[in-house]
Amino acid sequence: MPTELIKEFIGKVCTVSLFNDSFGVTGKIVSVEGNWLKVEEKNGSRIINGDMIRDIKIMPEKYQK
Repeated sequence: MPTELIKEFIGKVCTVSLFNDSFGVTGKIVSVEGNWLKVEEKNGSRIINGDMIRDIKIMPEKYQK
């Protein structure tokens, strides 16, 4: 996973689509370290393995907090 590209998304609310999940994860990307991505969701944080990410989409401006 090219972490240099994902660093542009830090601090933004995004939808992260995973290979094994039909809905994905929506939250603010907090950090990228090694092959891991930390996402803050409404109910807590989640750490995602970079090998499982299919794509990342920045949510529209009205979702950015």
